[in-house]
Amino acid sequence: MVRQPSGEMVVKANRMTQAKMPLSKVEHRIIGMLISQLEKSDDDFTLQQVYIRDLIERSESVSQDLYGRAEEICDSLIDKSIKVRSMEDGKRVYDAYNLMSRCRYKEGSGYIEAKFNEEMRPLLLQLKKRFTMYDVNHFLPLSSSYSMRIYELLKMRENISILRITVEELRAILAIEDSYEYFSHLEHHVIKKAQEEIEEKTDIHFTYDVEREGRTAKRIKFFIHQGGEERPEKPKMEDRTEVPNIDVMDVFLSDLTQEQIDALSQERLDKLHEQAAQQAEQEVPNRSKSVKQSVTLQRMKTLWDNLQ
Repeated sequence: MVRQPSGEMVVKANRMTQAKMPLSKVEHRIIGMLISQLEKSDDDFTLQQVYIRDLIERSESVSQDLYGRAEEICDSLIDKSIKVRSMEDGKRVYDAYNLMSRCRYKEGSGYIEAKFNEEMRPLLLQLKKRFTMYDVNHFLPLSSSYSMRIYELLKMRENISILRITVEELRAILAIEDSYEYFSHLEHHVIKKAQEEIEEKTDIHFTYDVEREGRTAKRIKFFIHQGGEERPEKPKMEDRTEVPNIDVMDVFLSDLTQEQIDALSQERLDKLHEQAAQQAEQEVPNRSKSVKQSVTLQRMKTLWDNLQ
């Protein structure tokens, strides 16, 4: 059952959404609740509180022994780090951050206190672009850490309705590089279970295609649908380029990796589209709007490939 929005929004940089975060289900929930308490205007982190009773009531499959485990949870959180990969000046950058600078529990208080590490500020505070946002009330009921992370990835790309990711990248983000050796196992135990749970408990659902090289699964293309949308039988990107009034920008971005999107400024994207549209107008001046859009898309891809 999908819960009503609570208005408590988790807002994090896309780099953090794509980061490797080997957290337990309880830790993911606590971090989500802490982030949802942050204000847009905050300049610094303060010591925040997560009430254990609130955590239990708003989640599913959470036992009452969290009170007895509070000290253990604090010990674990203070040791946790996230690993972020990004692009700067065309070069790959790797950053590792400790999540928390402090975690405290006083017996009988009923809450855990925690403070984010100051180094996390660029990932959580004063975000103006390239961020992921979702209601924490849709996140907390998810019973699998894999479902939680896949939900976040889908919300990151919700605005263009498609997430294209390599199997290797997905494994790294979910911290399961050495698990589910065969893709069929990964698909059955992780992707399909996340698909069922996300549709049942959140504001979106997804379908997907597997892109293969020979018999090896290399990439997954997730198609993101709003909660009220009917699930199409088998969506194909090719279908989107055949119909009138396609959104050329969205279809173009759907074939890029998130790293490429994050490194692509709006100004550069607009310039690519403008150049491609001019070329299309010269090549097919008397054709229909849909034909011009299709040609514009192909010219954008060509221009992009020439820049790489």
